[in-house]
Amino acid sequence: MNLPLNLRLLMALTIATVTGTSVSVAAVLRVVFKHERPERIIVERRLTDRDNPQSSHFFRDTVNVTDSIVKLRLNISQPYIISVKNPASLRTGSLPVTLGIDDEMTLTVDSILEYGRYSGTQFVDSLDSFSRQKYEFLAKNNQPSYNRLKNSSALDSFLTTFALSHLDSPIGVIALLHASDSIQAKYFDELSPDLENSIVANQYAELRYRVRKTEAVINARANMTVGKIMPDFALPDSAGRRISLESLRGKWVLIDFWATWCGVCLRGFPDLRQFSEECGDRCTVVTINIDDREEIWRPFIAQRDMPWINLLNDTTDHTEANPVKALGINAIPVTVLIDPEGKITAIQRGADPEFLPKIKHLISSGSSHNAGL
Repeated sequence: MNLPLNLRLLMALTIATVTGTSVSVAAVLRVVFKHERPERIIVERRLTDRDNPQSSHFFRDTVNVTDSIVKLRLNISQPYIISVKNPASLRTGSLPVTLGIDDEMTLTVDSILEYGRYSGTQFVDSLDSFSRQKYEFLAKNNQPSYNRLKNSSALDSFLTTFALSHLDSPIGVIALLHASDSIQAKYFDELSPDLENSIVANQYAELRYRVRKTEAVINARANMTVGKIMPDFALPDSAGRRISLESLRGKWVLIDFWATWCGVCLRGFPDLRQFSEECGDRCTVVTINIDDREEIWRPFIAQRDMPWINLLNDTTDHTEANPVKALGINAIPVTVLIDPEGKITAIQRGADPEFLPKIKHLISSGSSHNAGL
C-alpha cells in the first residue's frame, strides 16, 4: 500500500508509508478505521525538553487517507508522545500515548478518534491495566469521576500503592504523574533511575521537574516563616521605577501577591483599598503581580483604582531575590505583613476576610508579634 503523503518534516525525523521495499528498523503506527474514515489525519508528536521540562517540542505531519488502514513508519531516535487528529474536526483527537523507537502500535477507531483504542505494545497493555484498576477502585469506593477527584486523598491512596508496586516499571512513573504534588515529592526518588532512559523518558523528565519545584516550595516555606527577615528585592513599578523592599524600611509593609486571572485576588481588592485608606500612614501597601506579561499588567492596573505601589514580578529570576521564590508561592492570593525592621510578622495563604482586620489591630497596637496569625 503506497499512500500519498504531504509531510512537513521537522528535526531529523522522517515518516513514511510501508512498502514492499527493504527498510531499516523503525516504529510503526497503524490507524484502523472500522467505519467512516476522514480524508486526512494529522499525526502529532510531542517531545519534552529534558533540560527544560516546562517546554515541549511539537511536530505535526499531515497524511492523506485512501484506505481503511493507514500504516506509517516513523524513524525516531527516542520515544515520542503521539496522538492522531482529524484536521476537519474540532475535536481533540486520540488520547496521547508513548511510541518507542521500534514499537508497532495500532490505533483502532470505531467511530471518532477520541474513543480510539491503542494496542500492540507492552506499555499500552500496562496503561490499559492501570486505567482499569484505577476506575475499578473509584467505583468500588463510590468515588466521583477522576477529573473531579484529582489530588484527593482517596485517589492518592490508590496511586501510591500502585506506584510502590511498580517502582522499576514505566507505569510507575505514569501513576505518580497522576498523584498530588506531595505524593510525587515523597516517592519520586524511589523510582528506578533507569526509567530516565525508558519508554517514559518524556514523562520522567516532567515528573522530576515537578518534584524539584515542589521541593523548592517546601524548603522556601520552611525557611521563610514568621520572625524571619524578608529577603530584599527590587521590582519595577507602574512608572518603570525599581522599588526595593529595603527602601520601604521604617514602616509596616503589607505585600499582596496576585494576578489578573485570579478572581479571588481581585475580589479582595476593595478590602485592601479600605485597609490602605485607613492604615496608609503607618503601613505601605504593595501588590506584586506574580506572572502576567507587562502588556497585560500595565493596562489592567491603569483601568482600576489601585492606589498603592504596584510591582511586576520577574519570572525569569530564579534566585532568592525573587520574592515569589523566596516565599515558596505556588498558589495565590498570598498576603505578607512585614514589620518596620523587615521581619515577617504574618503570612496568609489563600483568602481570609478576617486577615486584614486582625493585622489592622496588630499595627495599631504596635506589636511585631504575629498574635496567632
